[in-house]
Amino acid sequence: MFTAFYIIIDFLSYLLPKKLAYFIDKLIVAAVYYSVYRKGRKNVAQNLACVFGTELEVWRKEKIIRETFINFGLQMYEFLIMRKMNRGDFKAYANPVGFEKVENALKRGKGVIILTGHIGNYEWGAAMVSHLGYEPSVVVARFKNEYVTKYYYNRRVQQGLEVIYLEDAVRKTLRKMKKNGIVCIVGDRDYTNDGVEVEFFGKKTKFPAGAILMGLRTGATVIPAFAIRVGVCKYDVIFEDPLELKSKGYKQDEMREDLMKWVKVMEKYVRTYPTQWYRFKPFWKPEME
Repeated sequence: MFTAFYIIIDFLSYLLPKKLAYFIDKLIVAAVYYSVYRKGRKNVAQNLACVFGTELEVWRKEKIIRETFINFGLQMYEFLIMRKMNRGDFKAYANPVGFEKVENALKRGKGVIILTGHIGNYEWGAAMVSHLGYEPSVVVARFKNEYVTKYYYNRRVQQGLEVIYLEDAVRKTLRKMKKNGIVCIVGDRDYTNDGVEVEFFGKKTKFPAGAILMGLRTGATVIPAFAIRVGVCKYDVIFEDPLELKSKGYKQDEMREDLMKWVKVMEKYVRTYPTQWYRFKPFWKPEME
């Protein structure tokens, strides 16, 4: 079903105007993905309960869940039309807010790690950095579906992005930092199961620590950033202040305080933009099993 969904919205992305494709995409998500993926709806509801506790009324929670699925479907469509974005008109799609923080950090000569989460359109955010005249790398996981993996790879490369898969992340990121480059990392999902336990919204879970450890090891500046939807095919890419890393060692207990600085930024964006938080599996899985 996942491959079929990509084929359908890819077809729409070539033939239809943006607003009409948006409308049809919403119908597809509402009629198929949202209706069929009951486990995903349940998981989103559980995650929201951990974030907001009992402060959300039932109708409000259901509205957030429905809008989350719709926004995710639209984000997938937007990824497919990313080929339309180029250096001449990228600001019609993605508007940089605070990018001077990245430019100033690069003056240190030790590279920049842009750290984001599964919020908004992180794919467009990375493409925007490329169209600003840089050559960023993106650290990504492979999909189980090889067709989807190749599809994403081709779209990313077309936008001037170097794709780094997780198995090569340490070696290639170190090389990029030595060249004073930019690496974009989605740092809110523990793909390798060796993350550090922290409190996220007051509940224990694991966050990947690779970006923080790389910043400590290389001296690279770690800057949180999020591409937030503000309209039809339109995002503000917001760059937060650099994280002040102070750990002296690389052991979990020594760097947990620095990792929590990133976790607090994630908390702020999840609470502010819950309908753009694309987490369809339990975030606090051990507590929910």
